[in-house]
Amino acid sequence: MAISDEAYKPRYKEKPKKKERGVKGLLPHKGDSKKEVVSKIIVLVSLVVLIVCGVILGIYFFEMYEAKQNHNTIQLIYQNAQTGIEETTQAQTSYAEEEAERQPLEYLPAAKELLEINKDTVGYVQIPDLMNEVVVQGSDNEYYLDHNFYGNQRQCGTVFADYRCIINDYPDKMSDNITLYGHNQKDGTMFGTLDKYKWDYSYWLKNPFIYFDTNYEQGTYVIIASFVTNTKPEHDNGYVFDYQNYSKFQDTGTYTYENFVKEITERSTIITGVDVQKGDKFLTLSTCSYEWDEARHVIVARKLRSGETEKSIDTTKFQKNPNPKWPAIYYKYNGGTYVESN
Repeated sequence: MAISDEAYKPRYKEKPKKKERGVKGLLPHKGDSKKEVVSKIIVLVSLVVLIVCGVILGIYFFEMYEAKQNHNTIQLIYQNAQTGIEETTQAQTSYAEEEAERQPLEYLPAAKELLEINKDTVGYVQIPDLMNEVVVQGSDNEYYLDHNFYGNQRQCGTVFADYRCIINDYPDKMSDNITLYGHNQKDGTMFGTLDKYKWDYSYWLKNPFIYFDTNYEQGTYVIIASFVTNTKPEHDNGYVFDYQNYSKFQDTGTYTYENFVKEITERSTIITGVDVQKGDKFLTLSTCSYEWDEARHVIVARKLRSGETEKSIDTTKFQKNPNPKWPAIYYKYNGGTYVESN
């Protein structure tokens, strides 16, 4: 029986393909099954998402750290510069008010230091053990929403005054109501601690005063109202209390002193018992609130009058408001209704 030549050919087993390792093993290539291609694409997309999230988190924590460092640096500059200026400030203010011929206003030492860093500096606001922030004022209400005191683009922004307010001038020329805006930062910087006045009604008894220094004078304000309001008309039957537009009270029309006081008194969740009168100056702090979309937490304070001191403010009449006026959206989700007082 003849044996064919094929029988004498050596037989070799085909070696299995080596599995690609590392990055190459993650990339789809010729010979992969559809299942393998899909699996590799999913893994690659997941890796990209993970890297991007890592970068975003890294930037976020870096900006938080940077904001804290900047905050501490600015606070130190302010505290060092303001030492021993109380008597000078009081004399300067009374002199400007009494003299028929106005004398040039002089910068406070702290203002000089801060203006060298940022020419938009208009003051410094603080509540002891709660908040210490430099205040700037731009040509609009947008820039400092996402730019820090040093001009770098940062999510935390800077506390800033409404661009329409007149802050650094002689007392009779300044705005009747100065509005300051600041982000509700979770790390407690900017206006991130003002929620204490919203949830702990007795917190006012611990910290009823806001200290706001302009570039020329020191000022003390007592808090008279705290409330949450809407910015979208659809959240209150087409109405928005635009507190930021009450910078200079009008004699007639919408933006009068009477309308302002009526609105903040009805809306306030606390009743402080502190009196107000025509001719008073006010400071309004505005920050984001999260009860509904685009809500705002607003705190209004009255400047102490000549002759008043922190000790002369009567705190015995303080109480929680049993019937504050909320926007309609609040009653939609929480029930109840506002009862108009006589």
